[in-house]
Amino acid sequence: MSKFFEALARRHRPDQPADPGVPPARPKSERRRSRRWKALIPIFVYGHGSGLEPFHEEAYSAVVSETGGLLVMTAAVQPGQSLLLTNRATQAQRKCRVAHVVARERDQPAVAVEFAEPTGDFWRLTERNKAARVNGDEGRRRAS
Repeated sequence: MSKFFEALARRHRPDQPADPGVPPARPKSERRRSRRWKALIPIFVYGHGSGLEPFHEEAYSAVVSETGGLLVMTAAVQPGQSLLLTNRATQAQRKCRVAHVVARERDQPAVAVEFAEPTGDFWRLTERNKAARVNGDEGRRRAS
């Protein structure tokens, strides 16, 4: 049997010792660069449409982190597109890029955005928001 199939078989049998040449699989929650929180934060989104016409809209976050967030908005955007976000409560602004767009109900896509540099101050989370971590982020330690 090939080494691949042996490693695969061993992986499904926890009583067998792990192959030292194969790194252990990381839990799914550890793949993220920072913790995520559920937070409905009103924002303004500014960008340019497909014909380079500028747009802006009032939107809100669904999930936020130091590295970006998941926004609920109606404007059609594409992965890689640059946007400017303004936190409506604080007027703080951050440039970001669209990382992923997920279709949702009622023509409101969920848009994952990523900041160029991590920031801890843009979202201005309350203690209540910080208590509402997204599943999979509980007990996770921050990288130093």
